[in-house]
Amino acid sequence: MEKEDFKLLFDTYFDAIKNYLFYRVGDVDIATDITQDVFMRIWEKQMKLDMNNAKYLLYKIARDMLVSKYRRMEVENKYVNRMQFEMTEITTDNSYDFKQLQKKYDAALMRLPEKQRTVFLMSRSEELKYAEIAERLDISIKTVEKRMSNALFYLRKVLA
Repeated sequence: MEKEDFKLLFDTYFDAIKNYLFYRVGDVDIATDITQDVFMRIWEKQMKLDMNNAKYLLYKIARDMLVSKYRRMEVENKYVNRMQFEMTEITTDNSYDFKQLQKKYDAALMRLPEKQRTVFLMSRSEELKYAEIAERLDISIKTVEKRMSNALFYLRKVLA
């Protein structure tokens, strides 16, 4: 197709095709985008158009592109909705699992012997080193290690 013929076709039918699409979708941006795509397809494929039949072909291409766009949008929307549902489900499951685990952890801490619980909480909550714990409780570092080892063994067993 010659440049002058394409320009004549574009000038003659662009607004009509855009209005046709606008009345079908109700969004001027989508209508304009699809109309531009219609003319891009004609230009890229170098279609030989008879000016008498060009109008019919332009409307057909526009309608086909509109249907194709809405099918793509429908697939995208289904995917997005499914992902949102799955993410909500995962978040709900994870928060439920976390709450259950927190309850088990709190209960297990309460069942620990007091000396083990004290060493464990000083190490984990206050982030003290074994030497600092030993100094504060006036016990040996080996005693701190033993109490900590027993506490961790018990918690692993109960929380697994």
